[in-house]
Parts: sequence; C-alpha cells; structure tokens
Amino acid sequence: MEPDMPVQTEEIVSHIALFPEENPCPVLRVDGSGVLLYANRASIELLTQWQCKVGGAVPEFVLKKLSMALEGGHDQELEVRCGQRDFSFAMVAIADRGYVNFYGSDITKRNQVEAKLAKNKERLKRTQEIANLGSWELNLADNNLIWSDEAYRIFGFHPNEFEASYEDFLEAVHPEDRDAVNDAYIGSIRENRDGYEIEHRVVQKGSGEIVYVHEKCEHVRDKIGNIVGSVGMTLDITAHKQKQMEIERLNIELEARARKQEALNRDLEAFNYMLAHDLRTPLAVISGYCEILENRLNDKLDRQSIDYLQEITSSTFNMSQLIDALLDFSRLSHTEPKLERVNLSDMANIVIAKLKLAEPDRKITFHVAENMTANVDRVLFKAVMENLLGNAWKFTSEQNEPVITFGTREKNGQYIYFIRDNGIGFSMKEGQNLFAPFQRLQGTEATVGFGIGLATVERIIQRHGGEIWAEGVSGKGATFYFSI
Repeated sequence: MEPDMPVQTEEIVSHIALFPEENPCPVLRVDGSGVLLYANRASIELLTQWQCKVGGAVPEFVLKKLSMALEGGHDQELEVRCGQRDFSFAMVAIADRGYVNFYGSDITKRNQVEAKLAKNKERLKRTQEIANLGSWELNLADNNLIWSDEAYRIFGFHPNEFEASYEDFLEAVHPEDRDAVNDAYIGSIRENRDGYEIEHRVVQKGSGEIVYVHEKCEHVRDKIGNIVGSVGMTLDITAHKQKQMEIERLNIELEARARKQEALNRDLEAFNYMLAHDLRTPLAVISGYCEILENRLNDKLDRQSIDYLQEITSSTFNMSQLIDALLDFSRLSHTEPKLERVNLSDMANIVIAKLKLAEPDRKITFHVAENMTANVDRVLFKAVMENLLGNAWKFTSEQNEPVITFGTREKNGQYIYFIRDNGIGFSMKEGQNLFAPFQRLQGTEATVGFGIGLATVERIIQRHGGEIWAEGVSGKGATFYFSI
C-alpha cells in the first residue's frame, strides 16, 4: 500500500483544489491592499457588476469591510446584490498572509422570506392599529412581557419604550380593577384553566386618560402540561363602552320620562272621567228640560221657538256622543287587547249588513275576501271595521257606481289588509294629518262625525303591534292599509 500513498495524496489534493471552482456561489480572495487575488467561475457575473478582474482592485465598500476584518482580527459579513440574486459573504481573515477569503452563499430566498415576513409584520401592525387591538406574550419563567406596538399605545406608552413585566401591566390597570384582574389571571393559572377573559379599565401613563379594554389570553404549556406562559390580546373598547354608557343613560332618562308620562296619562284619564261626569249632568238637565218645555208648550209656541228647543236637544245629544267618543279614545291608551282568532271577513260582512240596513236605498258593490282571520281583540277590532267601512260608505255617497273592497296581500312574509273605495279620495298632502285627532279632510265638513275615528283606528292597530297607512287621489278614491 505504501508505494501508492503519494498518488492518493495527489488525488486528494487535486480534488480539494477543485472545491472553490465547483462551488456554485462566488468565492474570492483579496489582499490587504484591495487587489483581487482569486475568483472562481461562479464569480464572473459579480465581477462584471463590480467592473473588476483578478489582479485589479475591488470596489471601495468591499475594501472597507476587508480592512476591518484584517485590523480587528474578526470575521466579517458582507451582503451584496448581483442581478436577481442576493449573496452573503463570510469574510475569513488570514492575517499572517495578509489576505481575506470571501465565501459566498446565496441568500435570495432567505431575503425574500424575510421581506415577506417584514411586510406581514407591518400589515399586522397596521391591522392592530385599525382594530385598536394589541397582542402580548408573557414568559412566566423570567416574567418577561412582550407587547405589540398597539399594546404599548393602549397602555399609554411609546412602542418599545421599556421592557415590560407583569408588574408593569398591573400598575397600568385602574386601581379599582387591579385586584379583580390579578385574581382572574393568577386564578386561571392556579386552577389550571386554559386561559382567562376579563374587561377592565386602564389609566394611560402621562395623560391619565381612562381606557376600557377587553383582555383575553390562552396559556402555553410545556411537554408535561405545566403552564409556562401566556399569549393574549388587549382590545380597546373605549368607544363601544362610551356608546353603551350613553345608551344606558338615555334609557334611564326614557324610563323616567315614561313614568312621568304614565303619571300624566293617569291624571288626564281621571280628569276626563271627572269632566265627562260633570258635563253629562248639566247636559242631561238641559236636554230634559227642553223636552219638557216642548211637550208642555207645543201648542203655545210658534214654529221658530219649537225649532230652537229641538236644536238645543240635538246639540246636547251630539255633545254627549262626543264625550263618549273622547272617553273611548282615552281608554285605548291603557286597554290591553284580549287576543283571539277572529274571522275578519265575517266581522266585515256584519258591519256591511248594518250599513245597508241603515240606508237600504243605496246601491253599493262590496267585495270581501273570504276567511281572512287574525289574532285580534274582537271588541276593539269591531271599532276598526266600523270606522274604516263606515268612512268608505260615507265618502262614496256621490259616486254613481260605488265599490268598496276588503282584501289582503302578502308582503315580505307578512299579511297586509286593505279597505279600498272609489269615493272622493284625498291628496297625499292632505293625508299627512289623516290620523291626527279632530282632523277633517277638506270638503267633508258636512259629513257626520267628530274627526277622531281614524285616530281611534290607528291607536287600536298600534295596540296590536301593527301599523296603518293610507293612499289616495282626489276624486278617485282611497285605500287604507294595516298590518297586525
């Protein structure tokens, strides 16, 4: 074997010598004065970019790094861009020989990954700013607390202003909330839970501004299941909390106003009953004496005097009816509907029959859809039918061929009922105050009524949780819609 040793050694040396040339990354050797002593084949593109060749001078920025490596006796690192590739050179100083070896490695993919990570980090930072959401990580072993930039801002600090700890976090918590927050976190660890969640206040450093936050975390465990840290988020909910407190304040005010209004309504109802009682008595006396005078003096009075007595009697009767209507209208505010399944078609036909009986000479065509039913108060809804159908009856009196229709249609999964006529109608401008008490449409002054029928209908519909509205055209009729 011994005679073969020199041959093997030469082969080994020959293979080692090929190493720089076979390296797919640049390998360079530069002496202390900046002269390029050696470059492998993979360095051709780089040298072209540097406008340099073996025996020539390397660029100034390379020379500065080279000097630092030789003078300091420490290895240096140099990153350069070559075409579409990035290279990192490990600079190994051979001080006793006065040169530096540059061993390149392709870090293009690494830089791309780092750039992507940096972009994602910036995107995450911006997202946290927009969402007012900070993140944090606590290492229980060394009590090191890492905050995101947004977490620093929420707690009133500049990003990375100091190395935070759990004690720093507690110090920023509002004094009235501090014990509850600490108990919640420590308790979750002691009870071996997976995390904790709590809302509390933070007093920002410097400004002293109070911020409301929602904290939530999950604990990190080691291989044997022991809790060794926590990762969590801090959400700034100040704006939401302020709106919530404002809503609560407004609700309290509304409740106070509602109680006050309820008391006023009770007083008004009591006043109405008292007024009705006090008015009814003299009206009854006036009406009674007028009838007595008319009966006793009928043959002694002239026609005009008898007409005066009859007018007084009629007026007292109308006033009594108005008082009854007002009382009924007032009671609707406090009447709770007694719901039952009612056939509205049958109810409408009964009302129509009474109208025809009262004026048998009128010829009106009625169309009533069959078997329309609803959960309503039978007594209250009878008033609705009498008012709406009665109005249609009255306001079609001038029509040669009056038609009244009661039907239903479906809209967005809800049944809408309607009563339509081809009577005098109304303009939409007039219809704005249609449901206000004591409002009469222009041209209807001669019709019988006190102007509170539609107001009564609206209140009944509202007591059933529905709504009512109307559409009309002057001279072409009107349609009243209602939902229940």
